[in-house]
Amino acid sequence: MTKKILIIDDDRIFSKILRDGLIGGGAGKYEVFTAFDGDEGFEVASREKPDLIMLDMMMPKVTGIEFLKKWRAEEIGKNTPVIVETQLSDLEKMSEGVELGVRGYIIKSDYSLDTILRQVEDILK
Repeated sequence: MTKKILIIDDDRIFSKILRDGLIGGGAGKYEVFTAFDGDEGFEVASREKPDLIMLDMMMPKVTGIEFLKKWRAEEIGKNTPVIVETQLSDLEKMSEGVELGVRGYIIKSDYSLDTILRQVEDILK
């Protein structure tokens, strides 16, 4: 069964690399959607009901934490696994994410597609 993944990230290049990597590396297991800010992400998540959300923390308009609080307040969003993408090693933001049920972190400057794919597969098992 195909799993739906939503990438919410204002960095269009990173989003495309991640999307293409998930589609190619997932060998047809994933249907991947993208949104470029928290508002658009909320609309896409509400419509598509993803099995996993990959969420950038630092975005204009609505930050990752703001999106996550709003999404967790919705019945459909209470249990959706979330992987946070960040440039930060900000412990305060990470601890806030953990409180909101974040299942994993990707530090953008250190990422590798293989590591991300393994993390996604582990969460979606």
